[in-house]
Amino acid sequence: MIKQRFLSTVLALYVVLGCWKGYVAVFRPGKEEPWQIYPTPVSSLPEEDRKALEEGIVVRSDRKLEQLIEDYTS
Repeated sequence: MIKQRFLSTVLALYVVLGCWKGYVAVFRPGKEEPWQIYPTPVSSLPEEDRKALEEGIVVRSDRKLEQLIEDYTS
């Protein structure tokens, strides 16, 4: 689970929810390396979700990021 106090700082602009080496990951703007990697294989998700993660989902609020991570990792 992501700690709330860090989200506000990280999401000052936006983050991108995507995939890294086959796993769900969060990227900071302009960074190639992920900020956070989750143990959920992208291959275990429905095709529509896989495509969205492969394209990258721009997230501009901590609430939305928490919701998406919960959806993808539970």
